[in-house]
Amino acid sequence: MLSTKGVLGLVAGTAIATSLVLPRAALASCLPDDLYCLSTTSVGSGSSSNQAAFISSEEKHVAAATTEQRATATQTVGVIRQRAASALRFLRGSSTIKDGAWMLNEPLTGLSAGGSPARTGLWANYDHTRASDATIGVDTRLNNFVIGGDHKVMDKLGVGASVSYQHSDSSAANADGDAWTVAPYLAYIINNNMGIDAVAGYTWMNTDYAPGRDFDTHRYFFASNLNAYTTNLDKWEIGGHVGFMFVKDDVDAYAAIPGNDISFLQAKTGIEAAYKITNTVQPYLNLDYEDDLVYEAIPAAYDSAGFVGGIGVRFDLPSSVTGDLHYGKTYGRGNFDQDSFMANLRMNF
Repeated sequence: MLSTKGVLGLVAGTAIATSLVLPRAALASCLPDDLYCLSTTSVGSGSSSNQAAFISSEEKHVAAATTEQRATATQTVGVIRQRAASALRFLRGSSTIKDGAWMLNEPLTGLSAGGSPARTGLWANYDHTRASDATIGVDTRLNNFVIGGDHKVMDKLGVGASVSYQHSDSSAANADGDAWTVAPYLAYIINNNMGIDAVAGYTWMNTDYAPGRDFDTHRYFFASNLNAYTTNLDKWEIGGHVGFMFVKDDVDAYAAIPGNDISFLQAKTGIEAAYKITNTVQPYLNLDYEDDLVYEAIPAAYDSAGFVGGIGVRFDLPSSVTGDLHYGKTYGRGNFDQDSFMANLRMNF
């Protein structure tokens, strides 16, 4: 009979295989009031220049909305998901180097707590993202500010919540957007080598294309990851994850464009390698494979799958403050490019 660890490993392997080989045609679906849907046959068919010539002004607005959805959703949800993963690291404990070896699962302590184990963390995050869609000739710039906190309610369980503000600028009709997001999250340690995190939330977004042409979007999302990590590798830590993100936008009608629903489902798996240079500095590299299983847009030459590579460094500061700087960029997506810079500060007490 399989052990709990064996079962979890089997589930993780199955999820990874599914995200890599499951035909998107079996998952993609359009609601009756959806305006456009990306089908498997449209991926990679035709040239972007020829297709762009037949895209009307209203179609371009809708295409820009779907592009912005992918960019804004992956940015906001991705940042909060990273903070949930940080909460998982917080639950596991600090890491120090002793006798040349990296020691894990030592209780985090807060100076204000007189040396007692820290149970609460507060954090602030800034993220800047640039996304470019060559198919419709739209560039988007996003700035995201997030604050949040979490608490260790049990030794293996942490819960938290976040509030974020995002401002977006798009070259499509000089669109300007503002969004507010509220998102609770949790992190749970399964065993010494596995943990899970989950994020759910709501976003209210207002987009202004021109005077009298603004509209609201109500977004609902959920994301979850199964995380695996190594121990006893001296100064190295190798980790991996597999998970998904689901986003549903309810877009209000504006001008001559009717209201509609836009859905986005993405599966992701990846690996991270971190090296502890000192007790306070830990650079890391990460590489993720992501696949947009459901992405509604004008049929065009989109690559629904690609890679996201990144480089970063985590560091410890006085007074139980930790920091994280990270740069990430997409690769392998024809006609679409996205890169981002993130800075985070966290205080444990």
